[in-house]
Amino acid sequence: MSEFHEIELSVREYEMDQYGVVSNAVFADYCHLARHQLIDKIGVSIDWLIQSGRVVALSELSLKYLGPLRIRDRFTIKVRISEYSAARMHFEFFITKIPTEEPILEARSTVVVLDKNYRPVRIPSEVKSKLVQYIRHEEPN
Repeated sequence: MSEFHEIELSVREYEMDQYGVVSNAVFADYCHLARHQLIDKIGVSIDWLIQSGRVVALSELSLKYLGPLRIRDRFTIKVRISEYSAARMHFEFFITKIPTEEPILEARSTVVVLDKNYRPVRIPSEVKSKLVQYIRHEEPN
């Protein structure tokens, strides 16, 4: 299991719902952003995948809401790869409010690689090697 990649954000006005809190759909966007930043950090080029006729697609997303975020709240999103297999990558997310570290959201997602016909395929060896290298680099000696 890899270490967490962490980003800090602030709630923007257009992310609010009619009740004055961040819309539940926006939390999926937050997780998407964090997952893509982690994939970039690992060195996996989404552009390369697309040029090779493949895409990374979300196959599952589970969100557990623990508290609200309101306008201008600052928060941290932590994401890590919890596990991977020949065809799937699993991610864990935790959102906490800054500076209180109040838990706001726990989430899990699964992504797959699809071919040009949008059929699931094995994770390409180039991507798998970067995953292995990243996870080994993150493990304590």
